[in-house]
Amino acid sequence: MENFDFRPMEPMLWPYAFNDPGWAFQVKWDGVRMLTLWWEGGVHLVNRKGADRTPQYPEIAQLTSAFPAGTLVDGELVVLAEGKPRFELVLKRDQRRQAAAIREGMKSYPVTYAIFDLLYWEGKDIRNWPLEKRQAKLAEAWPSGNQQLHLVENFSHGIELFQAVGQLGWEGIVCKRLSSPYVPGKSGSYWRKVKHWRYLQCIVGGYTLHDGQPSALLLGLYEEEGLVYVGRAASGLTDADWKGLLTFLQAAERKESPFVTRPPIYTGDREIRWVEPHLAVEVRFLEWTPDRKLRAPVLMGFLPAREVHCQLFPREAR
Repeated sequence: MENFDFRPMEPMLWPYAFNDPGWAFQVKWDGVRMLTLWWEGGVHLVNRKGADRTPQYPEIAQLTSAFPAGTLVDGELVVLAEGKPRFELVLKRDQRRQAAAIREGMKSYPVTYAIFDLLYWEGKDIRNWPLEKRQAKLAEAWPSGNQQLHLVENFSHGIELFQAVGQLGWEGIVCKRLSSPYVPGKSGSYWRKVKHWRYLQCIVGGYTLHDGQPSALLLGLYEEEGLVYVGRAASGLTDADWKGLLTFLQAAERKESPFVTRPPIYTGDREIRWVEPHLAVEVRFLEWTPDRKLRAPVLMGFLPAREVHCQLFPREAR
């Protein structure tokens, strides 16, 4: 396996969808990025950070005859709910380590492997081939009749696809230049991801202070074990909003954190104050990070926490 390069190619965030005949457009599957190698010893799964994830997904590891030895593919492992990928559900699979928990996860959160690229074929490195040629070879070699593998489709019109996935509440699209090689890392703009904003209602469990004024809210979502920290948000409120909010936050302060997972503690001129989880906030954000934190959150408005459903299920993207 040391002869294979498991570094993924990363798309660049792009501000708008577009149409271009030299590009392919794909649905962005909201899952866990995974490179998978078929070799003489079986099937080996590696995530975007280079960590072995083979034990977490036995249903994929057992597909030993799907491709010939020496085949390395790239794709996303997803868990579908009502026909849509749900990132928070596949994370419930990815974080399991005990054999019994993994077996239970296979039943509760079965995964689909959405494959979109072919990097090695029978031991030959073909990453320098243009995307169009790599995709043609992948389609030619595609194993039939396997429900756990999905060949990601190309579309020819990016603007229309972006609008369609937005109406379905999906994350966004990826735009790929048909002539592009496969270059590990974020190399140029051969691949571009265009995302819809997503919306979520979070519980406020604390806040940070900067020069005596609140500078960010600490947000959480309820799971079975309690309030789980999902990130801090500072954008979206005016200075007047923060001043008006300070009175409520001070009245709600408590000594201990309400979170079951502890947020990072800031040093220097910032400090954390904990509050009773009585307030909720509407948040706009781009995506979930691999460690289950909100990326680029913006505060949109407030409501009583009792009106928020106590589960880690995002609202539909609008």
